[in-house]
Formats: sequence, structure tokens, C-alpha cells
Amino acid sequence: MKLLIMALSIVFLCAAYAWPVIPLLVYPLNRRRGFGAALYCCAVAVFFGTAFRYTTRFMVSDFFEAAVYTSAVRVIAEATGMLEKPRHAWRTRRL
Repeated sequence: MKLLIMALSIVFLCAAYAWPVIPLLVYPLNRRRGFGAALYCCAVAVFFGTAFRYTTRFMVSDFFEAAVYTSAVRVIAEATGMLEKPRHAWRTRRL
């Protein structure tokens, strides 16, 4: 049982530490799905950031706070259409 709890803790910490970059990486070529994924990541980060606000041992809430900022950057970029030019260049590149 102790091994299972330790394994789940490690998986959760890895997910918390990787969560700030997920909104920047998911669905890079789809505007609507990227917008939705960024909103989802922001909602999850706000929930877990407030739930683990008083745990200072692994700084989990700090990583979720960073995820809120990266999600906001992705939402703003998708809403304003700033990523359409790089997407078009990526789709029409020559191989």
C-alpha cells in the first residue's frame, strides 16, 4: 500500500511540474481545440492551485500558478489570431 501511495504521489508531482507547459504544446495547429485546451488547463490549474495552496513542501501551487499564466497567454494568442501566420507557414512548408 505504501508503494502505491508513493507511486501515485510521484505521478501527481510529475503532472504538476509539467502542467505549465501543457497549454503551450497541445493542439498547436488547431485554433479552436487549442483555445479549449488552454481554458481546460487554466480551470484545472486554478482548482488544484487553490486546493494545494498551503502545501509548501514541493511548491505544487506555484507550478499550477504558472500554468494559469501560460494558459492565459495561449488563450490571448488564440483569441487575437496571433498564431495563424505561423500555422499557415507550417502547413504550406516544403519538405
